[in-house]
Amino acid sequence: MTTSITEILFPSLDPEINLKFACYLKVLRLLFDQISSMPNSFVSKRQIYYRDVTLFKKQAVINQCIDDIASSFGVSTETLGVVAAQKGLIYANLQYYYKDKFVSLEKKEGITLLPLISLESRHDDFRFVSSCPEEIIIVEKESVFSKLCKEHAHENKILITAKGFPDRLTKRFLYHLTQHYPEAKVVALVDSDVYGLMILKEYKYTAAIKITEFPKLPITVKNEFARKTTSRLDEVGYMHPCWYVSPCSRLQYGGTFLFDSANRLGHLDITYRDFNNMKSFLRTLLEFEDVSSDNEMKKVVRELQIGMFFFKKREMD
Repeated sequence: MTTSITEILFPSLDPEINLKFACYLKVLRLLFDQISSMPNSFVSKRQIYYRDVTLFKKQAVINQCIDDIASSFGVSTETLGVVAAQKGLIYANLQYYYKDKFVSLEKKEGITLLPLISLESRHDDFRFVSSCPEEIIIVEKESVFSKLCKEHAHENKILITAKGFPDRLTKRFLYHLTQHYPEAKVVALVDSDVYGLMILKEYKYTAAIKITEFPKLPITVKNEFARKTTSRLDEVGYMHPCWYVSPCSRLQYGGTFLFDSANRLGHLDITYRDFNNMKSFLRTLLEFEDVSSDNEMKKVVRELQIGMFFFKKREMD
């Protein structure tokens, strides 16, 4: 395995190198201040970028600096107190403790960003005190999400959207939420097109959540699309196996369907690019189906095949 090394010589006759050195130095200063003043808190890469926009100029510069610094120290970015920016939205009456810090979300406050949590957070980091919701609804589109929030304002339901494909924070939060409320129904509302179905796959079938406390979790977790990885070494020298599991394996496929008579919107033509994406995605789904099939997978495959046959797609209204 080859390792990429960034070497910066300062001072230099090249102004670009001097600027890069200044960026690294500034980021180190900001990270040191963050860890020193608030050791148990987190800051997003986006927030660091806005600390000195004139110097950094682009978000990509910050991302590269932080990743390089973390790699140099041999730690994760979260060890440095840096997490991904919040993208997902939530609408819920929800109270819980995260690492002994009380978090309260109320519908009367409106739609809010998903609370920041560590991407390496553990099951035991959470203690939910709210009653079990009737339903947890994952919505593909923000416009549909906003409409549903008004309709379910007085119901014991939790609505979440990542505004398209889910980011790691949204998937991690959903994972912990559904594990602490195993009785709650979880449904994803997506369009009947290749992108909506791919978003459903990200939530239900893609093993993207790294866990190490597998035996302590509810028994339902052990039936998920789990993938075991090599063991990791802890602080005292013991080896622990790691698993990657899907954010929510019990997620049900909802939204709209090509033959949905209740949908007031008509059908749309798919492009040849859509068709090629559908063909590639169908091949991926069939490989999943060979390993472990379920009823929801059959519904997704059927909807994809119908769309390819009629060259049509349908969006939620």
